[in-house]
Amino acid sequence: MNERFPDTLVPHKTLFGARLIATPDPSLSAALRRLLLLADGHRNIGTLAMMMPERDIQPDLGELVQRGLLETSPAGAPARRIEPDEHGHEDLPEGWETASGFMAARARESLGVKAVEVIEALEHARDPEEARHAMSQWYRAMRNSREGRLQADVDRIKAAALLRSQLPA
Repeated sequence: MNERFPDTLVPHKTLFGARLIATPDPSLSAALRRLLLLADGHRNIGTLAMMMPERDIQPDLGELVQRGLLETSPAGAPARRIEPDEHGHEDLPEGWETASGFMAARARESLGVKAVEVIEALEHARDPEEARHAMSQWYRAMRNSREGRLQADVDRIKAAALLRSQLPA
């Protein structure tokens, strides 16, 4: 992404970005993870650039925005706090964030381009029915993939156990 962000914009994590930073994710490089951590809704892009002088953060910002992990606001706009309750996640099954994070990581490893659709369904689940549907979509995609087929049944059991909080993340 070649977009240039003005130094006065203030980046903040999206709900997806906040959820992703809370769990290890191999698709996020150390530099992207650091920038995502530093983007707290208070620091502007100029300040972030000074905090990471070894990098040109513009391409990293573009990637994080493109992936839906960051949004930007003009300086002086009220800082936006991302709280799960604000987005209706209180109705999701217990352990959903851990289980959906696990399923998203496995999808990234095994599904190639198809992972995008599956991960979006996992991230956009807002109630138990949507969570069940997203998990079914993930499982079907894993079973139908060359890379995930052999591991799909074991991974489904692990994801279900995570929903019941019986396994560590």
